[in-house]
Amino acid sequence: MLEHSPFSSTEPLTELSLEELSLRIASADPTPGGGSVSALVGSLGAALGCMVWRLTESKGTGRHDDSADLDSSHRLTRSIKELQSLSARLRANVDRDAQSYEGVLTAMRLPKATDADKAARRAAIEAATRVATEVPLETARLCLQVMEACLAASRQGHPGAITDAGVGLLTAFAGVNGALYNVQINLSGLSDEAYAAAVSTEVESLRGRAASTWRDADAHIRATLASQQ
Repeated sequence: MLEHSPFSSTEPLTELSLEELSLRIASADPTPGGGSVSALVGSLGAALGCMVWRLTESKGTGRHDDSADLDSSHRLTRSIKELQSLSARLRANVDRDAQSYEGVLTAMRLPKATDADKAARRAAIEAATRVATEVPLETARLCLQVMEACLAASRQGHPGAITDAGVGLLTAFAGVNGALYNVQINLSGLSDEAYAAAVSTEVESLRGRAASTWRDADAHIRATLASQQ
């Protein structure tokens, strides 16, 4: 059995200081782990995208076509609210991911003395593993949305903040791939082959879309920076 660290497991991870959270992640506990960190970096990416739009709103110098009304107060407000929502949902998944894996560990500790015990334990592990798969899958979906929102910010937002939009994209890209790693390792423990196959198909779709979005964004950002030299 994995040994637990002396840190309290009752306080929400997102209410810890940065130092405390870093120490919790670095501890011998299996949670918080890669799934929680993936959600965290995705949330930070969304926060950076939000910052870019706020700068654009305050400075009014976005690089977009005014005739398309992309710089309107309504459009900016909608973009900011979208990223705020994504950031909040990803922050929630920092704790949800850790809790879902704790559920798997709890199920694994169930008694297995009798055949009935073993059957109940198998069912509990299957159910808990499915939850532990769904949480990072949602994290990956949300991080992809962050990437797409930050790509728009890099193209239409304040030109002086293009690198901030790029860092938001990059951290969200890491969030997508990190979350998908966690999905895949959990799929290996499921007996429902149809469910596992369906999720595997979505994993490859999300991974491909994220890679394509990052390639487009990276090319745009590099070209823009080169033109400024």
